[in-house]
Amino acid sequence: MSTQLVASFEVLAQPIAPGVPAIPYVEQGSFLQITNLGTTAAEVETIYAPSPAFVTSNGAIVLATNYIDGTGKINAYSASVFLEPAIGFGTQSIPAGATWLFGVQYVQTAAAPNPALSQSTRGTISLAAAAGTKLLVLATIRQVFTNYNATTLAIEDVAEAAYAVPTVGGPLITF
Repeated sequence: MSTQLVASFEVLAQPIAPGVPAIPYVEQGSFLQITNLGTTAAEVETIYAPSPAFVTSNGAIVLATNYIDGTGKINAYSASVFLEPAIGFGTQSIPAGATWLFGVQYVQTAAAPNPALSQSTRGTISLAAAAGTKLLVLATIRQVFTNYNATTLAIEDVAEAAYAVPTVGGPLITF
């Protein structure tokens, strides 16, 4: 298998303005969409190089890892398995013509966000595949902005955003 650097990533869950009563908060995830342009299934390995290291949980924020296969099924992927060397989703068999979406994000689990607790990891993503494998790869960052409502004791979704992240050498990758 040959390995190629694909994109950078940043995942985080943290307050935007600590000390503000409503505690505006952001959760940001990194998503990699991979389409197999070949005529046979492609064995594709995702490899994340984080800095600082991913944290599985800090008590209020947990690492969530999953992928959506070509049928649209959301597949939970154990964060502890994701963090095994090499860090990533291991080798997945993507059928010919199929598109899969791989997601990594920190998710807030406490009812009331604690402004003292935050998590942030960034780094690069590489893919490994057999020689001749052709993939279309798109990287995105997705964000959810929330506020904590002290009256209702609920976390309220305020806004969402998504934007593309450039891929090294463009979206078409041939191994």
